[in-house]
Amino acid sequence: MFIKTNVYKKIPKLLKLDKPLVVFDIETTGLSLSADKIVELAYIKIWPNGMVKTGDIYLNPEIKISLEAQAVHGIKNRDVKKWPKFRNKAQELWDVFNNCYYSGFNIINFDLPLLRREFIRMGMDFDYNTDQIIDTREIFLKLVPRTLGTTYEYYCKKIFRRRHRASSDTDLALNILVSQLEKYKEIRDWEFINKVHKPGDDDYLDSTRKFYWLRGEAYFAFSKYIDKPLIQIARDDPKFLEWILKSDFSEETKNIVRQAQEREKQKEGLLDKFIKRKK
Repeated sequence: MFIKTNVYKKIPKLLKLDKPLVVFDIETTGLSLSADKIVELAYIKIWPNGMVKTGDIYLNPEIKISLEAQAVHGIKNRDVKKWPKFRNKAQELWDVFNNCYYSGFNIINFDLPLLRREFIRMGMDFDYNTDQIIDTREIFLKLVPRTLGTTYEYYCKKIFRRRHRASSDTDLALNILVSQLEKYKEIRDWEFINKVHKPGDDDYLDSTRKFYWLRGEAYFAFSKYIDKPLIQIARDDPKFLEWILKSDFSEETKNIVRQAQEREKQKEGLLDKFIKRKK
């Protein structure tokens, strides 16, 4: 659907575009970049001349949706049976996404890599680099770690009402981007944007960008615990860390998790010794 509204018109005025910008969000069957698939993809495509096209596409992933993912977005396995498969929509989505700039919340770590894998399965090389990305979470993370909801409330001065679906998250991401462009003149400069999305070695602990370093602690850069300290999750939800160790993550990421587990065990051991002394 091609539309023109005031909020979309702001983008070409605030940001110099020499090709379209696609703001998007996906919902998936789970968190594995190599194994999981897309069940919903919503996008807002904005051309330099101000023309806008929006879409909200539901897909049959041809694999089971994990219970954890169902709890997040509410899409059940029975819902997807009559929906088109990615292969049926691949060319349509290629026409939307090929050779554009890309924006959204945390797309650099999850949405873009997973979408690329979907295209690769179809024999379509969807290639991109960080020079094409405006990740609203990465921009905000330079200030204070936040979730999509609190980022929206901070920039847009509106109350966030949770409805975790791709279409609503895409609208939030677009409003955040407009507010950031209005608030920070420096992010209207592509050179600055590119620097934001190319963190130094001190920012991320692993090459797959699953954890970042902040105030002397490792923080999650993905999952339901995004922006939470790793050591806190090691204490509060050790089963989640065990799931990471059993899943399709790099050895580098798993070693970071193992170190957090060992650190938590050492703390528990010291606490046990202290209690025994008191007795």
